[in-house]
Amino acid sequence: MAVNRLAYFFAGAVLGAAGLAMVKSGKGQQLVSGVINGGCGLAENVLARVETVKEDIEDYMAEVKYKAEQAKENAPEAEDIAEEAVIEAQETEEEVEVTPEAEEESTTDSSEKKGE
Repeated sequence: MAVNRLAYFFAGAVLGAAGLAMVKSGKGQQLVSGVINGGCGLAENVLARVETVKEDIEDYMAEVKYKAEQAKENAPEAEDIAEEAVIEAQETEEEVEVTPEAEEESTTDSSEKKGE
């Protein structure tokens, strides 16, 4: 266990010294500059994506709220329409009179169908 820690320490020291040497040389500065510029560009792209997703979510939420408000406004109308439909059905039921002849025909038709 102690050997692993010591190995990691030396590996870190060697990598740190190599990085410092690269930064001091001209190529190292170019490399670091390129990495930093790439990182900034990546950060800008990520922030732009996040902003786009945020706007999409806000649009979706506004749409859902609008639909909910419309549903609340239309709910009383829907109840009125349903009540009118029930009343119409009841009135239609009262208007239709079933004669004994019609009952016999419907009974005969259903018994003929059962026999087939």
